[in-house]
Amino acid sequence: MSHTRDEETAQVEQAPSASGNPAGHPPRWAWWVIGIVIPVLGIAAMVWTTSAKAPSSSAPPAQTPRSTPPESPSAPGRAPSQAPLVSAAPTGAVPAAFLGVWEGSISDDTGEHHRRMTIRQGKVGDEMVTTRTTSNATGSSIQCRGTGTLVAADSGTIELDTMVTESIPSGRCKSIGEQTLTLLDDNRVRYQTGEATGILTRQG
Repeated sequence: MSHTRDEETAQVEQAPSASGNPAGHPPRWAWWVIGIVIPVLGIAAMVWTTSAKAPSSSAPPAQTPRSTPPESPSAPGRAPSQAPLVSAAPTGAVPAAFLGVWEGSISDDTGEHHRRMTIRQGKVGDEMVTTRTTSNATGSSIQCRGTGTLVAADSGTIELDTMVTESIPSGRCKSIGEQTLTLLDDNRVRYQTGEATGILTRQG
């Protein structure tokens, strides 16, 4: 009888539990839960650690302060450079009293002619005068147009050299050549060549 009871006791100790697991061991579902919870806790810990180390995205980026370059000091005793002043008035050799438009009658051995001269500023050798002469001395209307260059000038006299550029009718005009204008007053000049003389009056 003793032997039989020992065998029964051994069988009772080794009998599985109602859940199907040996007595004294956790059930299988508990291992599944442990196998899931531990990795999840590990991942959560890694995420928390990473987020704690990463800088906040809302923080404004650092800005490098701008530095204004210092003005270069001017050399001692030197004034700041300035743009040169440009005069609007033309420069040349013609006295201002001669500038403008002049008209009047001139006479030569063929009769009386009406002469108009427009004088601009210029230097010796520059083309600075235009001329127009009309005449009926020969019984028909003739118009001569020309240009002139400055030969010489002083405060009261200018010398010109003119040439014909247009003749109406064609071939009826000839170049006068050198002529002299002498200032009489603010509004009159004496016109003179080797063949003609007259008084021209300022216009306008």
